[in-house]
Amino acid sequence: MEHLTGTANLSHYIWTLIATRTTAQSVRDLCSLRMLCTVARNAGDEDFIYRCASIPISDQWWWSVSPMHQGRRNFLAQCRQSGNLEVLFRSVVSDLFPGGCRFAGMKTMHVVAAHGHSATQYTVSMMRMLRDDAEAKSKGLETFRGLEAASALTICKLVFCGIIQGMWTHLRHVPLLNTENLVCSSHACPSRGNMGAIYHHQRYGRGWHVNDGDGGVSYLPCVHCWVDYELILFVHLFD
Repeated sequence: MEHLTGTANLSHYIWTLIATRTTAQSVRDLCSLRMLCTVARNAGDEDFIYRCASIPISDQWWWSVSPMHQGRRNFLAQCRQSGNLEVLFRSVVSDLFPGGCRFAGMKTMHVVAAHGHSATQYTVSMMRMLRDDAEAKSKGLETFRGLEAASALTICKLVFCGIIQGMWTHLRHVPLLNTENLVCSSHACPSRGNMGAIYHHQRYGRGWHVNDGDGGVSYLPCVHCWVDYELILFVHLFD
């Protein structure tokens, strides 16, 4: 009978696969794995592992602000450097909306969105449509409709809301929503200008929640008014 291969004799490739599966489930388990042997530690240091690391939102926020977690901050820095999309997205959102840093980090946000991260694409589309710029609104609307076609809007809103709600209230900088920010510009549109009232009825009148999808406004014949409704929702995610 052949002897089973010992863990120390497993190839670096196998250890990398094990580390990838482990870090996608728990960073703490990855730390334990890396303590097994030198080969496991080396595999756990691959850039690909940091790219796949799954870190709970609460942990990432606490690690980034607590002076007691220098080692974990170093881990986060390696995740960002390796291109971990989820970590990058959360970090940029934390830079984008506190204090007076509304547009800080937008370059990184666009890079993450270009890699197909849906929640980032949602955030970028909302920020574009909040601008008083026809071209920006058009690009934002195109992205929004792509997410809607892929049935990704609800999960994007939930992910974004989870990050925003994890930030301290006094640090949040709420995006502005004025008349010039609205997308629908047709004076002949029967629903134009009514989205605020519909939003308040849907949310406060019948207890609507963000995970209810479109909140019951998909029946609107004007997609631009629907987007105006979504912009109102986006701003109120900061409440």
